[in-house]
Amino acid sequence: METYIQVLKNNRLKVTPRRKAIIGVFMKHGVRMGPYELYEKLKRKLPKLGLPTVYRILEELKDAGILVQSLAEDRRLRYALCACPDEHHHHFTCRKCKKVEEVEFCNFNGLSSFIEKNLNAKVESHNLQIEGLCARCR
Repeated sequence: METYIQVLKNNRLKVTPRRKAIIGVFMKHGVRMGPYELYEKLKRKLPKLGLPTVYRILEELKDAGILVQSLAEDRRLRYALCACPDEHHHHFTCRKCKKVEEVEFCNFNGLSSFIEKNLNAKVESHNLQIEGLCARCR
């Protein structure tokens, strides 16, 4: 939790009970979740928490690098906790158990150079969504 608290501070976000609770749910469950699933897990603990607030905090945590956002098979956004919020990397999501694992590898430089050369464009960022079956679910 201390790493995430420091990331909040580095991004000039207050360390609030709601933000800590949302991070805590992701730490406890280790799977990707949508806003409504998260809200259902927190509404007893934080009865004044509303769904719009959950959406807002998820977006803030994503922008800070604490959460990673992906598009699920049902075309809904899901979020997962990022174990290395200060380092560029990608995530692998198991389609069966929904577990999210860090992939500390990125070979995007070649593609970025190709795009810049052939399209005369400037690549500023990228988002790679990797899904499949984890070792346990294979």
